Amino acid sequence: MSARRSHICALAILLIAGLQSGSPHAQQAAVPEFRNVSRSDISASLRKVRGIRFAVDETMPPFAYRNADGALTGFVPILLDAMCRDLKLACEFLTRTRGEASASLDAGDVDAVVSMTGPDNTDLSRYDFTRPFLRSFSRFATRIASPIATTTQRDLAGKRVGVRAGTRQQQFLERYYPRSAIVAFESDEELYDALRFARIDALFGDAFRLMFWLQGQSSKDCCHFLGNGYGPGTGLSQSLSFMLRKPDADIRKVIDHGLDRLQSSGHFSAVYSRFFPDSPY
Repeated sequence: MSARRSHICALAILLIAGLQSGSPHAQQAAVPEFRNVSRSDISASLRKVRGIRFAVDETMPPFAYRNADGALTGFVPILLDAMCRDLKLACEFLTRTRGEASASLDAGDVDAVVSMTGPDNTDLSRYDFTRPFLRSFSRFATRIASPIATTTQRDLAGKRVGVRAGTRQQQFLERYYPRSAIVAFESDEELYDALRFARIDALFGDAFRLMFWLQGQSSKDCCHFLGNGYGPGTGLSQSLSFMLRKPDADIRKVIDHGLDRLQSSGHFSAVYSRFFPDSPY
């Protein structure tokens, strides 16, 4: 076993042991369950699939990244390693950028890649998808000292609301908040700094990215979430699933089965709580 995989396995064991012993991670607020657990029999697929090669983008913290020792870690590899250990699969993590992942899948160098594009924007004659295992939302944030109390059109009327330029969030604000002054920024850094230094009154953006900024040092504890997340049905939510080649139906069934088991056992919640310090929902 390589040092990289040994490190991932060690973290997975600690997380599972912590859940069983009642660690602080296991005591956190319940994690939303995005999967409807399937009860179908996949024993035939389990006999065929003995290992899976996953493409992992190591430049996407907290989903996947290198720690201070240079070892691969993050929500995705730790979650998948826990799944593979549970199903006794020989899994491999191959680092690929987002642009390289699809090409590696087409070439047969990897078996599965994380996807946020979803079936609606993909050639379904060539690719297949697992059921979603996580979903991104959009949320408002404002300064802690702000008098803004809700995200209603009335409370945000006349207020400067920041957003990333050219995003679905900008389109949403322009449609539903016509009485607000919409201010578009070219980068998250510019957007977040504008809120921190009170150049805008509130911002609207991806809740995962925003959560880590709010919890991180660069925010200087200036701000907090405002209201709840905007999810399915608003056009502001994307689901995370695994994309595979169309002929690999057995691998898809095995991954879905493994993720279902992690959710049912509570292991998914333990891994999630390890990498996400707050609820983005």
